[in-house]
Parts: sequence; C-alpha cells; structure tokens
Amino acid sequence: MSSDMPSYDRVCFPLADPQRRLLGLLGTCADPSAYVSFLAHHVRGPLDLPRLRRAMDALTARHEPLRTAFPADEDGTVRRQCIEEPDAMPWELTVLDTPPVPSSPPPLHSEEDALLQGFARRAFDLARGPLARVLVVRRAAEDHLVVLAVHLLAADGWSLQILLDELGEYYADAGRATALLPPLDIQYADWAHWQAGRAARPEGPRIPARPVVGPGRRLRTAPVPVSAAERLARQEGVPLFTVLLTAFALAARGPAAPRVMVDVPVSGRDHPQLAVLAGYFTRFHRLAVSLPDDITFRQAMRRVQGAWAEAEETDAVFARPARPHTSTGLAPDSVLADGVPLFSYRASDVQPRLRLEGCSVTEADWLHNAAKVDLGLITDLVRDAVHPVLEFRPSVVPERVAERLGRNFAVLLEGAAADPDETVDPLEGGVP
Repeated sequence: MSSDMPSYDRVCFPLADPQRRLLGLLGTCADPSAYVSFLAHHVRGPLDLPRLRRAMDALTARHEPLRTAFPADEDGTVRRQCIEEPDAMPWELTVLDTPPVPSSPPPLHSEEDALLQGFARRAFDLARGPLARVLVVRRAAEDHLVVLAVHLLAADGWSLQILLDELGEYYADAGRATALLPPLDIQYADWAHWQAGRAARPEGPRIPARPVVGPGRRLRTAPVPVSAAERLARQEGVPLFTVLLTAFALAARGPAAPRVMVDVPVSGRDHPQLAVLAGYFTRFHRLAVSLPDDITFRQAMRRVQGAWAEAEETDAVFARPARPHTSTGLAPDSVLADGVPLFSYRASDVQPRLRLEGCSVTEADWLHNAAKVDLGLITDLVRDAVHPVLEFRPSVVPERVAERLGRNFAVLLEGAAADPDETVDPLEGGVP
C-alpha cells in the first residue's frame, strides 16, 4: 500500500468511507454514547496512576486517531479530520473514590454503577477531541475499577485489543515498550488518502435522511452452549461463525418471507499493514439468502455459507435503504428503520483484555445500556458457550420482538444444530 502513496496533507485530510457512514448515523441517533466502546476492568494490586498516565500519553503519540478531531464546516457538515500534536490532546484521566467493597470478585454496587453510567453519558466533543478517556474508581488502596472509553471514530472493535495490549506494554516500561513495538509504517491518514484516491471507484450509496431515533437498550441473555454447533462445523468443514450465522438467519426468518437479509460487520482491514493500526475500518456485508419452510439446518447452513462467500467476493459494502425491506420476515408492528437486523460474532482469541504489570486484572460485569442499531445480536465466544447481547431501540422495535429473536437464536443453536437433518419448523413469528 505504501508504495502507492502520493504527497498529501498530513494534518487535515478527507474522511474515510467508514467514518462518513458512521457520522451519518450519529446525526440520527438520540444517544451518541451508543457509538462509544467501554471496556471496564477490576484491578487488584498497586495501580500506579502516574505510570498509567504516561502509558496513555505514549499510546496517543503512537496512534494518530487518538488525537484526531472532526471539525464541522459552516453548514454543520463534517467533511474532514485534523490531527493534533500529542501534547495538544491528552486523554482525560478521572479518579473518583467510592466506599470499599469487601467481596471477591467485587461486584458493582449502585453508587459505582451510577458513576459509570454518568461517565458513559458524557458526550465526546468531536470537533475538539480527544476521542478517548479513562475513569478510575478507587474502592481501596489496591482495589480499582478502570474504564476505558473510546469513540468508534477513533477505534473500531479490532483496534481495542491493539490499544489494550500496547497500553499494557507502555505501563510496564515505556522505554522498553518503545523498543519492543516496531514503528508504524503507516497511519490511518495514509489509508484514508489511499482510499479517497483510488481511480474509477464509484462513491458508495449515501445514507438517506431519517428521523432521529430514540435511545436504545442492551440486554444480556443466557449463555448458549456451542458443543453441538462446533461438532456440526467440524463435519461440514466450516468455521463456527457459519453455524451461528445460520441460527440467526433462521431466527430472523418470517413464516411468509423465506428470503432473509442480515448485516454482518467485518474488519475492513484488507491489507497486512492495517492489522496493527487503531482507527475505524469496519465495513458491513449484507447476507441475502432464501430459507424456505421445509429446509433442514444443514441445508440452511450450506446456503448461508454460499451466500456469505458471495458477499465476501463482491465485498458488499453496507448501505441503508431509504425504506424498510418487507422481505425480511418483519411484521408491521416491528418493522426496522433500515429493515435488516445485524449479527456480530467475536471469537475468544480476539476479545480485548487489559494487562497491567503487578496487578490482577479481570473484566468487570458492566454493560453500557445503549444500542448502535435498531435490532441486533452481538455474540462473544467464551470457552464452550456464546454470550449473546441483544441491542434494540424500543422506539423502533418492541422489547418482546427483540427478546423473541434472542430466544429463537438459542433454540436453533442448541436444538437444530444437534439434529441438523430434521426440517427446521418456522418459529413463532420469526423476528417480529
């Protein structure tokens, strides 16, 4: 990629396509915090706050998106991004105290939850930056909650593990980490310029105007064992993702609408140099597949696998339609604003984890109650089960509709995957 780089402005430069789409969604969302990633951890041990501050500063110097602002033009439209020097945009580090909690592992109590919710609800100033901040809740001398908040414009899901790994390296020893971490060959600005300069590349579809949608909700549902799904995946020679996506597509199938569409986020990092960069690269593939009533789970999985291969081959970039699709099995009382539910899967080996030298760090059981989409299911693989989280906006999708989707997914993943050659009976009402 770097050999094709022309000379360009390294301070202010055009938006990349994923950023442009994300900014379009931000303009129609009543809760901008839905587009912020929150990583909460319990830290036991001698947490050194000055070392943490130095590590944050080193990370900001290394990754330009962490010190990038998005100023609006006179008409209020954001068309560019501007990089600041590291010392001009330090992260905010807030330290608050709460009464000690003696239990182990320490659960969140109401006062701490209120602190975290308040921290989450504070909007980022996109025009000024920075787009990352840290909250430290001190429960005792060696007992803390550490919460990292990063806006998606600065870091997508793939970026989070990069940032947490390198934050741990810098915390351990900034001098050693600098030596261990090879210099970045390119930055996000290079990729944005390269993308904008590709010849004969048609501009992607524009996101149509839509009314501002109400706040969203997130609900954890019960973990779903994947032993049957893993066994079926081995038989068919496909990744576990394919089995999970099949269960979701069947759960979204309506009784009178066998054609199902599902949006799936993908990393968008289609060049090796991008694998170590922080930034927002996420694209969306739209899966479209026909799943008639008399289909078996195995047959459905093979159709889904073929449809997914086609979506990958054509690199189907996500575009929100102007009107809801009526062919996705959605009933009139629960039509989505964009007509297509979202499915996201994250394997256990790519889930972000924080490590701080000299401390014991565990993930905190805290979930920010906001939704990026009208209806979606986010699944994390943890050992022998997936842990689903439902995202939905009650102003668009009733809670009972979202919960039914989650139940259907669990039933299919356990039951149909265990007996894949039986016809999959249409579940009650499909998604709606």
